[in-house]
Amino acid sequence: MRINKKKFIYLISPNKIKKSFYNDLIEILKLKKVSFFQLRLKDMSFKKKFLIGKKTQKICNKYKTKFLINDDVLLANRLNSDG
Repeated sequence: MRINKKKFIYLISPNKIKKSFYNDLIEILKLKKVSFFQLRLKDMSFKKKFLIGKKTQKICNKYKTKFLINDDVLLANRLNSDG
């Protein structure tokens, strides 16, 4: 029996999102080596997290990367994230 041991990279966002973040994320996800991306934002309003999450999720979807939300079930539900 042959077992496929697929390796994956689990990428976590920085706590502060700079302007270059989205372009950097695109460049990394283009390599098709990241399987999961976790949005981990602390000390930020729900509205701001939602806007960042929506934009980030769109990028993840384009590059077929699972989009996860850390520590915010309401945000995960609102964005219909992968986890």
